[in-house]
Amino acid sequence: MYAIFYFCGIGGYMPGSRTMTRRKMIKLSAATLLTLTPLSTISCGKRLTSVDIDIDTDIYQEREYIKCTDVISIKEKKETLPNIILILSDDMGYGDIGCYGNKAINTPHIDRLAREGMRFTDFYCASPLCSPSRAGILTGRYPLRCGITFPLQPGKDTFMRKIVKELGYMFGALGVVDLYGAKNLVNGLPHSEITIAQALKLRNYATCAIGKWHLGDFVVDESYHPHNYGFDTFVGFNASNDDWPVSFFKDKKMIIQDIGLGQQQYTELFTQEAVQFINTNRDNPFFLYLAHKDPHQPCFPSKRFEGSTKAGPHGDTVAEVDWSVGQILQCLKKNNIDTKTLVIFNSDNGPWFDGSTGGLRGRKGESYEGGFRVPMIAWWPGVIKEGIVCDQPAMNIDFFPTICNIAGLTLPKDRVIDGKDLMPLLTGKSKQSPHDALYFFHYREIEGIRFGKWKYIRYNNTRGWPVPLDKPDTFFGSAAGGHDYMPPGSNEKVPTLASWPVLYDMQYDKSESYNVIKRHPDIAKKLHEKLITFEKEFYANIRGWK
Repeated sequence: MYAIFYFCGIGGYMPGSRTMTRRKMIKLSAATLLTLTPLSTISCGKRLTSVDIDIDTDIYQEREYIKCTDVISIKEKKETLPNIILILSDDMGYGDIGCYGNKAINTPHIDRLAREGMRFTDFYCASPLCSPSRAGILTGRYPLRCGITFPLQPGKDTFMRKIVKELGYMFGALGVVDLYGAKNLVNGLPHSEITIAQALKLRNYATCAIGKWHLGDFVVDESYHPHNYGFDTFVGFNASNDDWPVSFFKDKKMIIQDIGLGQQQYTELFTQEAVQFINTNRDNPFFLYLAHKDPHQPCFPSKRFEGSTKAGPHGDTVAEVDWSVGQILQCLKKNNIDTKTLVIFNSDNGPWFDGSTGGLRGRKGESYEGGFRVPMIAWWPGVIKEGIVCDQPAMNIDFFPTICNIAGLTLPKDRVIDGKDLMPLLTGKSKQSPHDALYFFHYREIEGIRFGKWKYIRYNNTRGWPVPLDKPDTFFGSAAGGHDYMPPGSNEKVPTLASWPVLYDMQYDKSESYNVIKRHPDIAKKLHEKLITFEKEFYANIRGWK
């Protein structure tokens, strides 16, 4: 590609350079077209999915602004309704917390939640990426139903940023970068979706979102503001803390246009706002969605926590999130509403560059456990027994139906809710996961399935590095033939390295170190068939309308 740039006379300019003349811009555009046109005609091998993932974006423009009262009803009138606090950390790894085995970071308050509540060992996010995971949390649906498959970017992209993205999407089909199918189908959470906050408004809950939104840039399009998704109050950012310009808002008032690198004070500020919201609404049922920006990189711990751990800036921000949890618990106790409040602690996905997966394979963005498996603790004194460890598979799409049940609400009757009610598990009435199976999406594709103790992945990060040669639907994989060997006189290639699909026994191999598919071909076949059946049903009605 650089050769094309050089041939066009712009070899001295690459994205990130400070100078760009109008002539160079024209030449760059021509070079881009020269690069993209051949790519569109290259055959990249066979399709690994059983369906076409080229999705019509028009389906996401249907049923705008659904009224909750039309599809949700009160199934049970309760004299008292519990408060609900959902604390979401950002890119916190499965092994970043003391109660999950970390020795370098002191997290006494989160550990207290686990000691006095239920800690999940096999809990998953709906996506190993920020925006789609949050869409799953708030709607109870797999993120592709919402059209969000990748972190939503700021609405005002520069020309060069757009060009680089398009190149990334195209090169993904070659196996150069893992962006094939990554392009979002919407600019923000569709207004036809129903959030936890909107559902709870039917029971007159006070609702508040604090911290990172990342479900549509409301600086560019105000319709994506949290106020339009059931939240009475909002204090926080429009986007991720590394998607500059990142704006800080109080409700609809922009306080700071771009926070830049001055981010040290926000965990404390968000905590103060959360405490104030609790104090104000202590006599009424409330829902607090506290979505911290930490420990997402770049990490900016406050001076109080800088150097407080043995895990660098990432560890310091984890410790600060832990302090925030302590402040919330202290506020609940002070107001004598701790026994009336369900507190959920969770992370949106696995760790990015820094952070511990606790020995799990992979990281943020991958279908391995390190990307999908996240800490989850539920605390509700008097309702959830103390010190319970749950090893049943569950996912953050379960928050929506669980909270609806707690509030005495039916689920929306006009759509599929992929999540399940966790209250039987939380209260000890059931010892089994409410899911028959859980599915792992990578962008628009379904890559794997968890069924009981088994995890089957038919391929991981279909076209991207680090090993594109083992992926037959990439140009490089098809051309190179991977590490296959063709014996003399034979037309059949024999694979010499472990390849896809893979089967892992999660009871004994949480690190996904040993592919046992040859030992259990019957189980692999069963899981593959379940995945294909679900895939065909899912893509036949992606939005899940009934």
